[in-house]
Amino acid sequence: MAMTPATRSLLSRVGLAGAALLLVVALFVLALGMLPFGLLRPVLEARIAAQFGAAVHIGSISRKQVFSYAPDISINDLRIAQPTWVRGGDFLTARLVTVRLPVLRLLFGEVHPDAVTIDGLTVALVRDAHGRSNWKSQHAHNTRVATHGPAFTRLVIRDGHLSLRDMRRRLFVAGPFDAMGAAGLRLAANGTFLDTPARLDLRGGPIDGVDPAAPWPVEVHLASPALDLDARGATDGVLNTHRFHATMTARAPTLKNLDRVIEAGLFGTQPIALIGEVRHDGRDWYLDRIGGGVGRSRFVGKASVLKRDGRTRIDGGFRASQFDFDDLSDAAGRARSAASRAAIGPRILPPTPINLSHLARTDGTLTVRIDRLLASGGTVFRSLAGRLNLDHRVLSVDHIVATLGGGQMTGLLRVDHRSGRPKLSTDLRLEGVALDTLIGMPDDVAGILRGRIALSGEGDTLRAALSHADGRAAIVSNHGTIKATVADVLGQDLGGTIQQAILNPSDREPLRCLVADFRARGGILTPDPLAIDTGNAVGHGSGRINLADETIALTLAGRTRGNPALRIVDPIRLGGTLSKPSIVIAGSGTASGKPSVGGIFKALGRSIKDALGFGDDAPPRPVFAPLDCRRLSAAALR
Repeated sequence: MAMTPATRSLLSRVGLAGAALLLVVALFVLALGMLPFGLLRPVLEARIAAQFGAAVHIGSISRKQVFSYAPDISINDLRIAQPTWVRGGDFLTARLVTVRLPVLRLLFGEVHPDAVTIDGLTVALVRDAHGRSNWKSQHAHNTRVATHGPAFTRLVIRDGHLSLRDMRRRLFVAGPFDAMGAAGLRLAANGTFLDTPARLDLRGGPIDGVDPAAPWPVEVHLASPALDLDARGATDGVLNTHRFHATMTARAPTLKNLDRVIEAGLFGTQPIALIGEVRHDGRDWYLDRIGGGVGRSRFVGKASVLKRDGRTRIDGGFRASQFDFDDLSDAAGRARSAASRAAIGPRILPPTPINLSHLARTDGTLTVRIDRLLASGGTVFRSLAGRLNLDHRVLSVDHIVATLGGGQMTGLLRVDHRSGRPKLSTDLRLEGVALDTLIGMPDDVAGILRGRIALSGEGDTLRAALSHADGRAAIVSNHGTIKATVADVLGQDLGGTIQQAILNPSDREPLRCLVADFRARGGILTPDPLAIDTGNAVGHGSGRINLADETIALTLAGRTRGNPALRIVDPIRLGGTLSKPSIVIAGSGTASGKPSVGGIFKALGRSIKDALGFGDDAPPRPVFAPLDCRRLSAAALR
């Protein structure tokens, strides 16, 4: 089919247009190879200024090659001022910067120089006490964190100087640095850390003809009396501080000093000596393995520290061969505890802080196992295991298993500090615990006990919360023995006591049951009931225990199965404190419970007066009635 003249004319015009377009594209591509970068100086100044929120000055920009799609660009007299909040000075200055810039990437909005040479570089890094830093873009958002570094294949820095003023870490150092071929990156800075002399050394691998995404070896050493930190590892790409892994060792007077550097939300402790395998990814830290000592505690474990939406989440597990909870207080904390002990005397209830205000933005779950518990004043507990879960200032400790006296304590503990003062609640059970572990008199009474502690109160420490607690605390023992003389004293049988003490002082009797069921209100424990049944004697108690000052004021009075001619008029009196209890019985001259000659004659005289009917001030004689041990024990532990 023959083409018409009109068709031939249209095709001719299309061909000419296509040729013209190809010519324009060719000229454009050719122009890119000869792009006059000097004309871009105002644009580049504006973009850098917008990125850092500070004034930018560039003396001149030129290209070395007349034609190249990856030309070397020279930037003379570069100056980036500090942001306004720093109040004066320059963030970065450089006499001469030479960069190799792949031009074709500019078409896609990418500006990634792959080779950089800098002469006369000065960098002044600043971070304020609130964490605002001049090296982060003012457009950076918390929800997006870079995970890559600069795509350098070659970096040369000559005559460099770096200073760091980090008010949040209280780290202030300055010194020379350079990056020279195979020698790699070197920084040697001196200054202070936490007001102590400090030296910061950094060594990085060579940046000369390298794959910018390949692992880049790096070593960092901070030497200071406040912290000796050594990290050796590699970043995921050249100068990629966002992602790296390292073997880290640290020694410091307190864990809080290490936290100044890694910012994981840790607390003050006794001196630390730690070693671990550490990974950093964006905002997150991973302790793949950590071990060492805090004070005299020794442990191994692992953990992850994740930061999301302004909160820190710590998850992990630790096992300690030995552990002292006092190691979790620094010198200032121990000084406060010592001052408290000096002012109020020894206490059983621990002053462990439960105020969670400093952990308001911390969550997480930790599993803990301690093979051997240590305490400066000794402890009845031998080992401890449990799981701690913290969620928006609610701390729950469950799966608790603590061994003591051949038995164990299990249960849970909860602290709610979402508002007001911390609110403590406990539900703990004792099983198979030796009776003498708690009362400390194995020669007088022995047995196996069970118990339950269900208390709740408010306060900044365990001691403060329990000193105002409501609830119940009970122990029962249905299998044991009691010294026969003690049983006679419990039954207030003076004649039997004297006879037993002279003829058979070592005899023992079965202990049918001991039930101590205390009701707590406002930190005052009152027995309901306090009862002992030896089969031959039954005793009942009354009085109170004050958890605020840990004082004991209890009395025990009872009756034997027979009808003794001479009975002990005075009941057994339990006094003193939980840390130093005392027992006063008839014939005791002191609170130690050891009888004296004068005390025996005094008790004998009172008993004779009571037998002759002259003891009007003596309490009425109780009636002997065996206890329903099964019912009372079940009620106490329900």
